[in-house]
Formats: sequence, structure tokens, C-alpha cells
Amino acid sequence: MKTFLNSIGLILTIIGVYVIYINSPINESEIVAAPITDDSTELQESTSKKNRFMKFGVYIVIIGTVLQLISNFIPSEN
Repeated sequence: MKTFLNSIGLILTIIGVYVIYINSPINESEIVAAPITDDSTELQESTSKKNRFMKFGVYIVIIGTVLQLISNFIPSEN
């Protein structure tokens, strides 16, 4: 049970970090050769969606870390 819980925690942490990385503003680097238009509504929706995914990723990381901590206090099965 200890190893299983620790493994699940590690997998959740990895998934959470990946979700945060994919939705981070650092990854927004593209060159668009199009006329300048006012797409502020579309940009706000996109930003809001990315922020929700980033929050979700942070929650996954926290849950994964807590599971790993809990697994440290479970007695070893010998």
C-alpha cells in the first residue's frame, strides 16, 4: 500500500507539473502575419481557460505531494 500510494502521488505530481507547463504564458511565442484586430474577448477567454487549467494543475501537484507525504507515515510491509 505504501509503494502504491507513493507511486500514485508521484504520477499525479508529474501530470500536474505538465499541465502547468503546457498552460504557462511562457509557451505563448508565435509570430502571426495577419492584420492587427481587436480580439480582446477571444484573448480573455483563452487566458481564462489557461488559468483554470493552471489552477487544476496546481491542485493535482498538491494532492500528489500530500499522497507522497502520507505514504511516508505508513508502516512498511515486511
